[in-house]
Amino acid sequence: MEVGGTLTAWLLPLLCLLSTIAIEWKWKFPHVHLSDFFRADPFNLGIVACGLAIIIVPLGWIVAIPAGAVGLGIRTIASEESRAMWSQRWQARSGLVVAVVFGILLSGFGGVSQPIGAAEWGTPLLTENDEAPPWPASEQHIWMDGSTIVVVNHARLPGTLSAVGSAPTVLWYLESSGTDEQRLKQAIEQLDGIGFRSEWFSLETTATGLTHDYDGETLPYTLKQIEVDGIKIAEMVTVAMGMWGGEVRLLTIIKPIDLMSDFLPFESDPYASDYVIPWLDSQ
Repeated sequence: MEVGGTLTAWLLPLLCLLSTIAIEWKWKFPHVHLSDFFRADPFNLGIVACGLAIIIVPLGWIVAIPAGAVGLGIRTIASEESRAMWSQRWQARSGLVVAVVFGILLSGFGGVSQPIGAAEWGTPLLTENDEAPPWPASEQHIWMDGSTIVVVNHARLPGTLSAVGSAPTVLWYLESSGTDEQRLKQAIEQLDGIGFRSEWFSLETTATGLTHDYDGETLPYTLKQIEVDGIKIAEMVTVAMGMWGGEVRLLTIIKPIDLMSDFLPFESDPYASDYVIPWLDSQ
């Protein structure tokens, strides 16, 4: 994992929290000892403790914030003391939540590691993607293996440090947001000799939300067909692997369809194991 990006993803929300608490103390309660002020509100203790332990929470702040809101809502309904505290402290507590969200957004700029391919793929054809958005941070390398295009993308999942659940979440986001299609277009359009423009492409999902055991490593994958003017010209398989530290590594294999053949590109290797397993071995 990329150490600087991991520390950024972990520390920025925590620093924003501590800074917000310190500002309130300095402006409103400087006569009270900082530690006494900090312990006076259980919300301070709880959210900072969560910030320290967020690396073990599946999907990190993405789960912790709504789960915490539900828990606090139940406690507020059940406890008169809690309701009284919220009426007095709702502005300060809301400020802490805003600070966390701000820190999460900033952490999305944290760097990721350089993509690595299998040795047999040779040297990457393309190692830069100038059109990639700066947030969240990502790095993309592209290889050509005969007529097959191999794309390795390392992307940051903001607010997340645990590897649990991050890979299927990123695949779902790519599917629902249209980012996957844009990522594919950026990859293919920059390759010399392909002869297609990005606006000609569209994707049709064949399989998603599934997993496969790649020689002992169970990874989520998607299978899509690439179409130009309604004609299927290629198939692509994308697998995702979540890493501790908030980085997700994506491998996409794109194979053209031979219109003269009765077989689809991945018919003999439906999970693209011939590419995925060497890629896993190289990590």
